[in-house]
Amino acid sequence: MTKPMNPIGYTELHTQDPARARAFYGQLFDWTSKEEETPMGPYTTFEGVLAGLTASRDGVPVGWVPYVNVSDVAGSTKRVKELGGQVLRDCIPIPEGTFSVVRDPTGGVLGLFQSAK
Repeated sequence: MTKPMNPIGYTELHTQDPARARAFYGQLFDWTSKEEETPMGPYTTFEGVLAGLTASRDGVPVGWVPYVNVSDVAGSTKRVKELGGQVLRDCIPIPEGTFSVVRDPTGGVLGLFQSAK
């Protein structure tokens, strides 16, 4: 038997009401949150949890977006286009690495993330 693999490294909520979502998940799961300013606006992280939230923008629909760890985010993002998908947010560097957000040909949205480490 092979070990199950979990390629999901992070999940992020895109919402129309970040303040309300932050309060909801804080109360629901007793998560402590921290809001920080980024070049794209306020971003909330939850301490000790690999999850965050932000205002929905750039065509990313409201909902939870899982981020899949990849070894080459630029190559994977390009491959999405070749396979008929759509790039919603193209390769954005952040201190932790580089990410993109894509939509598959059936409408499913996910993030791709390459660690800086």
